[in-house]
Amino acid sequence: MNRTWRAQSRSQAMARALAWVAVAGAPLLGLLSLAGWAVFAHSPWPEAAGMPMTAPRTGVALVLGGVALGLYLPTRPSRARRRLSSLCAVGMCLIACISLLQEVAGLPPALESFLARTFGVLSATILPSPLTPLSVLFLGIALLLPDRAGTRQVWRDALVVAALLVALLGFNGLLLGPLFASGGESLPPRRGMGLYTALAVLLLGVGLLCARPERGLAGRITRDTLGGFLARRLVPVAILGPSLLGAALSLLSLEGMLGREAKLPIFATLLSAGGAVLVLLSARALDTLEAGRRRATAALEASEARYRGLLETTPEPLLIVDPEGLLRFVNAEAERVFGHPRESLLGREVELLVPEGLFGGRSLGGLSNARAMHGLRADGTRVPLEARLRQVPGPEGGSLLAVLRDVTERERATDRLRAAHEEAEVQRGLLQAVLNHAPVGVLFIDPEQGTLVSNPFAETLLGPLPARAKRGSYLSRLRHPDGRPMKMEELPSSRAAKSGEVVGPVEVKLVRPDGRTTPVLITAAPVLGPQGEQRGVVVTGHDLTPHRELERLREEYVSLISHDLRNPLQGITLRASMLLRALKERHLEREELLTDAILRNVAWMSSMIEELLEGSRLESRRIELRRERTDVVRFLEDVLERDVPPDLRERFRLEVTTPLPMTWVDARRLERVLSNLLGNAAKYGPPDKPVVVRASSREGWVVVSVRDEGPGLAREDTEHVFDKYYRTRQGSASDTQGLGLGLYICRLIIEAHGGHIWVESEPGRGATFCFSVPTAPKDPASPEPPLLPEGPGSKGIT
Repeated sequence: MNRTWRAQSRSQAMARALAWVAVAGAPLLGLLSLAGWAVFAHSPWPEAAGMPMTAPRTGVALVLGGVALGLYLPTRPSRARRRLSSLCAVGMCLIACISLLQEVAGLPPALESFLARTFGVLSATILPSPLTPLSVLFLGIALLLPDRAGTRQVWRDALVVAALLVALLGFNGLLLGPLFASGGESLPPRRGMGLYTALAVLLLGVGLLCARPERGLAGRITRDTLGGFLARRLVPVAILGPSLLGAALSLLSLEGMLGREAKLPIFATLLSAGGAVLVLLSARALDTLEAGRRRATAALEASEARYRGLLETTPEPLLIVDPEGLLRFVNAEAERVFGHPRESLLGREVELLVPEGLFGGRSLGGLSNARAMHGLRADGTRVPLEARLRQVPGPEGGSLLAVLRDVTERERATDRLRAAHEEAEVQRGLLQAVLNHAPVGVLFIDPEQGTLVSNPFAETLLGPLPARAKRGSYLSRLRHPDGRPMKMEELPSSRAAKSGEVVGPVEVKLVRPDGRTTPVLITAAPVLGPQGEQRGVVVTGHDLTPHRELERLREEYVSLISHDLRNPLQGITLRASMLLRALKERHLEREELLTDAILRNVAWMSSMIEELLEGSRLESRRIELRRERTDVVRFLEDVLERDVPPDLRERFRLEVTTPLPMTWVDARRLERVLSNLLGNAAKYGPPDKPVVVRASSREGWVVVSVRDEGPGLAREDTEHVFDKYYRTRQGSASDTQGLGLGLYICRLIIEAHGGHIWVESEPGRGATFCFSVPTAPKDPASPEPPLLPEGPGSKGIT
């Protein structure tokens, strides 16, 4: 890097180094010449050294030239440096002009005479060579010219080359003159340039040329071109070759190894051989360059192929347009998008594809090189485009590279997104309307921020919520159904957030702001994001007060109706019984049968009324179980004995798989459950197939099952067989008198004991009705009752 921070080639760096060598070498040679003159000042000049010496004024001029070149060498010298360099150059020119004037006018050398008189040796006067001041004058003028490129650079190079030629003439005259002259004199005779002077002037000239290696004659030699490559190899050989050859011949001649007549033929022969070697070296250099050019051409072709392959495989349409607006390159994607064969597009105006031009349309993001426009396909349809434009320089002028993008699908996606957004807004408005007017309280809980969002009905239940209400702000107003306060981890919302599953419905009691207690049925469900992450929890609360009021009215209505029906039925039963007795005494069989039918129907009505009353009492939890320690095995045997008709007892079989402990149950109500299950098994099971009653004990629970080999139940029946008023298809066809309350009452009785009842059945494989009761009154900390392994279609009821 030079001082302007511009990258230099290797040749330029070497030229700069050579310039610094000249800055150091020329003053050193000048100082050595002055020192030599002082040493040989008392010796007669012709005998001092056997060859011409450098005059003192020439040594001073060489020192001034080296200083001026050193100050001139920096690329951007300061003003003081430039002025001092110019003063040194002016000194060189004055010394050279005085020497030339003395040479032309024949004046005595004043400086040498003054020095000779000062040292007292008149014979020490030295006559300088006329070539020395001429070359020094050329170099001084070159240093005085302004440092600018252009015509002044040409003049500077011309002056430096002239100085080099003059110095080379003196140097060759010093070396080759004695070789070919008749008297062995140098050129000019007795006035040749000193060896130090010739070398110093050559160094100064070369250094001045190399001071600015990036321009002028030095720029041509140092540039990385074929001419520069040849010049760097041929010019040094052409300039120094004859001189070095003459020096070698002179040495041989001084040693007496060459005769006078052989000098010139040998010199000419060696010069011819050197020329031939120079030509061969040039040919070799050209061959090397040609091989490099071929490699570069192959690499360029490979790079062009890769570049063209990249352009062809780019998934965007690419166009290259020349300065006249004609298409010069079209890739395959542009051919596909526009539908034109590329052969028909090359050389055509770009408006054929983009009618408004590449600089038409509107700018994107305020950038002039990014445009939105419309293209025209071969079939006449318009295609929306986005273009990125870039100027590409080239040897024949700049071209324009246009990278196009077909945004048809993006605009369609934008339209779909806009339509989806509008639809989402409609749906959001609909959902908001539903939430605002739904008779269900809705809360959304953000677990990260802990904030609540509620609908109007929720605020009606909870009371007005403060802005950005926090989760748990209403916890103190929530109670369990039994009145116990709820904890944060017991809330359905907390359980749903922790498990990630729907929790509920769960009944809780809510203490309203006015102090009243409201039963609420709560369900909590997690809200998931698009990636399955949990975004919050939504809680719905349904006020059970109207439902409970309806239940109360229904129970009162059922009790009232049942009570009002039982009194007349009792009168009908009493009178029908008396009538039946009188008919039997009179032996009226037909009337006796009719009266007996009346009594059976009255009994059926009484049983239905009793079921309605029992169900109502169980639902309202207004009955208390009369639990007693009961031997379950003995209890089962008694039930089979009492409730199974004698003609059916052989079908029933009791199996006890494990010892059964004493169990606290209401035997009368449990007998009703078992009687119902046994009656259904006898009714729906085949007459020739047994009914198995099995009992076992499991960790504080007694499990009893009744299995028949009947047609079984469908899956939808097993899911609802214990529901109120539900009747299976088989039951509807075979029993027209049932209300569908038998199994429902069984479920209520078992649940009142703290147990479970369920059914396991498959169509065509019979049914197994099971129930479990605790051996002792249920404690809140006791384990859940066990369930038998469920088969397909089985249903567990809690």
